[in-house]
Amino acid sequence: MRLWDLDTGAAQLRDSFDDLQIAWQQTGEQWQDSVSEKFCENHLEPIGPALKKALDAVEQMQHLVNQVRRDCEN
Repeated sequence: MRLWDLDTGAAQLRDSFDDLQIAWQQTGEQWQDSVSEKFCENHLEPIGPALKKALDAVEQMQHLVNQVRRDCEN
């Protein structure tokens, strides 16, 4: 990964979130009570919106980095 490549890290975050969702689905097959519901509500559900904001920010930053790199090359 190049120092200015933020897309690779963003892809790793998306992949990790996908893995987490799969693991939670598998866990839900065995763990179905009020504690699991609270855990999901308090810890897992907030991750989606926060990740979306973070990935949007990374995308904007990648655009800026690309522009700066092009400007410096000219």
